[in-house]
Amino acid sequence: MATFLCSLLYWWHRTGTVQIPLLDRLDLDSIDAMFRIRGERAPAGETIVIVGLDEKSRREVPQLFQMRTEHARLVDALASYEPLAVGIDALYSSPEINLPAEVVKRVKDAAALLGGKTEPKTAEEIAALSALDGVIKATSGDAQLAAAVKRAGMVYLGALFFLEQGEADPADPSAPERIGLRGARYREAAVVEQPHDRRPPRAEAYALVPQDIVADGARGAGALNVAVDNDGDVRRIYSVIEHGGRYYMPMGLALAAAALPRGSELSYVTSESFITFGEDELEVDARGIAQLAFLGPVRTFPHISAVDVLEKRVPKEALAGKLVFVGRTDKAQDTYATPFDPLMPGVEIHATLAHNAIYGELLRKSSPFTTLFTILILGALLSSLQLRVVRGQRSWYVGVGGLLTVMAYMIAMQLAFAKFDVILEFAAPFLSVAIITLAALTTSLATEGREKAQLRAAFSQYVQKTVVDRLLEDPDRARLGGVRRDLTVLFSDIRGFSKFSEGLDPQALSELLNDYLTPMTNLVMNEGGMLDKYIGDAVMAVYGAPLEQADHAARACRTALQMQHELKSLNETFRERGLPAIVIGIGVNSGPMSVGNMGSEARFDYTVLGDAVNLGARLEAITKDYKAGIIVGEHTRDLVGDEFVFRELDLVKVTGRDGTARIYELIGEAGQTSFSAGDLATFGRGLEAYRQADWTRAESEFKAFAAKHPVDGPAHVFLARVEDLKAHPPESWDGIYAQRGK
Repeated sequence: MATFLCSLLYWWHRTGTVQIPLLDRLDLDSIDAMFRIRGERAPAGETIVIVGLDEKSRREVPQLFQMRTEHARLVDALASYEPLAVGIDALYSSPEINLPAEVVKRVKDAAALLGGKTEPKTAEEIAALSALDGVIKATSGDAQLAAAVKRAGMVYLGALFFLEQGEADPADPSAPERIGLRGARYREAAVVEQPHDRRPPRAEAYALVPQDIVADGARGAGALNVAVDNDGDVRRIYSVIEHGGRYYMPMGLALAAAALPRGSELSYVTSESFITFGEDELEVDARGIAQLAFLGPVRTFPHISAVDVLEKRVPKEALAGKLVFVGRTDKAQDTYATPFDPLMPGVEIHATLAHNAIYGELLRKSSPFTTLFTILILGALLSSLQLRVVRGQRSWYVGVGGLLTVMAYMIAMQLAFAKFDVILEFAAPFLSVAIITLAALTTSLATEGREKAQLRAAFSQYVQKTVVDRLLEDPDRARLGGVRRDLTVLFSDIRGFSKFSEGLDPQALSELLNDYLTPMTNLVMNEGGMLDKYIGDAVMAVYGAPLEQADHAARACRTALQMQHELKSLNETFRERGLPAIVIGIGVNSGPMSVGNMGSEARFDYTVLGDAVNLGARLEAITKDYKAGIIVGEHTRDLVGDEFVFRELDLVKVTGRDGTARIYELIGEAGQTSFSAGDLATFGRGLEAYRQADWTRAESEFKAFAAKHPVDGPAHVFLARVEDLKAHPPESWDGIYAQRGK
């Protein structure tokens, strides 16, 4: 009976009737364990090389991480080595913007005017023309990259698709196809109508595709998507993605196809468990997802620094006739956890796929029928053993028999994996043995109850009860370790709190903080936010986790506005009690973050980490610099659309973070602000003049704005800046404000 129940539960899980997260998690962990037991392998040939934008390149040529003119120079340098093909793990989906378009046009007009003079030019004019030509060249990165790609003739570019969740209607294949995707499409793809679980993932209409100017000269293209498992690790990759009624291949497979004899076939038929690759068949699942056979950790493939290629320090034979993958290898970003390495660059994953395809190494999973048969055989074996033990009154035989059975099956799994590239499922047979012996079932029930109690105790402090109940339905949502998701953070802080607190005795200060933090916390929870933590007088909240919220950015913006409104009522109460009024600054930012239980099994906090979180904290701090109540990041503003009113404040370089960020002040909800469209236009013109170093016009516009809104903080901040800049003109000006402190 126990064997029958185990078999039935497994089949229901595989068909989606019930969900047993433990089975999937154990199977994923078992795959990692088999990789580690098998050990590292050297590449089967010298076909693949990775050219990395690494720390050495960053030190010697930092422009390589910033300017497409340098990417063009790298493509030209690679072409001189005569590789078989070059795949670039980068997105050129939007134009490069080094300077505002208006400034570039003015520079070009000035160069044309100066260069068109017929009379002899003065030395000053020649120097000016040379400088203008330098600016024009530096701002024509896309054109230079396109020319280099076309000259090379063997470059493959990357595209990124956004996959639909669940069922989606098929797209019209007659719609025009972007130039940047043509080289990534399967030339032969037979479409057979299949249910959702037997057809390739379908992508949204929007995709990040190379610009036409760059893609026009490329030899091909490939998708940069990888398949992230439930635990956040990468073990698989999409070998087929449906987009616009067409079928596209990944970057690794596109480059591997370049190594096939001319005229070889590369085709796919929906629901088939293979892709035709020349004379071979590449193993995939029913949805066209390939199981990667990783060779080892980072640098299993030969790595060459991009700067060494640029400087011609590499012997020609190192790249000649090779498949060259170019991408970030500096661990700053674009890294994934894999069975061998927690920080493997994405470019190495694509190289792994190419190697697997060329040398026929892709793994294949055993069918559900094989696992079902295994459960029945193991169950029958243990049941017969149990009957004999019962008769002999030696019950400990069952436990020993179960242990030996599991060990024998694990040995068989490892042999199948290492010798035949076959993955046998581990979790279902293992758990069936445990259930039949009764010990694992008892342990599982106890563990489940303890896990839910821990989750309830941990999460009830900072999310609503309804959220806790939903988490308990699926505890895997709050597992130890982070997953990458797009979220929004909110930071609020009392300005000048240290000085403010000096004038109050501890009891009064404690009461004031409680009176302030209680309504602010309620506002967070009422909008479905999660109170991450208190940092002294500061509040940190997260939206979109632990439960997903499509409108997480809008929820955070509403909370910020409600906090400022609630503060007015609180200050009236404080004044009646003889306490000073308080002022708060709020920073809101959205972006990719790692969210999960961070810490150890004994003690952890459910929190968020990442660059987007750090920027949110810096935005809260920078409200003091602009005398603004709420400052948000650019991604937050883009997510909420027209639901709220914003005004652009500045381009800033915040403390402790490379690069610049465009920041906005949240004014209010649409239709509920004190600023008219004309007022915002006036401020915008002042900001434009400020960035163009037109101090007189900037001062005029900001004064006009301040005259209508005399208590507006940002207007007076910019007026003070402009006055100082007029009095002390800078030697160079890029319009970027550097934050003074945290």
